[in-house]
Amino acid sequence: MKPPTPPHHKGAAGMADAATAPALPEAPPKPGLVKRLVLPLVLLLSGAAAGAAGSYFMPVLLPASQQAKPPAPKVAPLEYVEIPNSFTANLKDTGRFVQVKIAISTQGGEPVVEAVKRHQIAIVAAVLDILADSTEADLSDPGGRDKLTRRMRLAINDVLQRKSGVAGVDDVFLTNFVMQ
Repeated sequence: MKPPTPPHHKGAAGMADAATAPALPEAPPKPGLVKRLVLPLVLLLSGAAAGAAGSYFMPVLLPASQQAKPPAPKVAPLEYVEIPNSFTANLKDTGRFVQVKIAISTQGGEPVVEAVKRHQIAIVAAVLDILADSTEADLSDPGGRDKLTRRMRLAINDVLQRKSGVAGVDDVFLTNFVMQ
């Protein structure tokens, strides 16, 4: 009987098999579950971050001619409303009086114009209060008159806001001014 061949030693037949058989490449190990889930997730998140950064910084990078311009807000045309009343009030510090006529301007459209007409009595009362609180020194120079018209505008807008919920008077004009 032939003695058994040790496993590390191949006989002549074993040598022939090794020489003629092509060498098989070793199969790569299968990636683990963590690697199969983490890699696509990392790629997805980095792609999303790149897209978000691109959309955030793109307007900055584009020249002004290529940037989207927001639509211009629609503004009603400038309208003037004359208050038909003539306002007469005694000045606060002297026996003199002042008489004025006013007109307002607005770009608030028909709602503001209608509110001015509807609440004219309350507007007249507010303007008379401002005139009665004025002094001769307040009204003697053009700067004082500018301050007076600003106070009137604020008071008229306050009346309109309280009474009708709109406040769109842009300016008040003195169409007549007499101080005696």
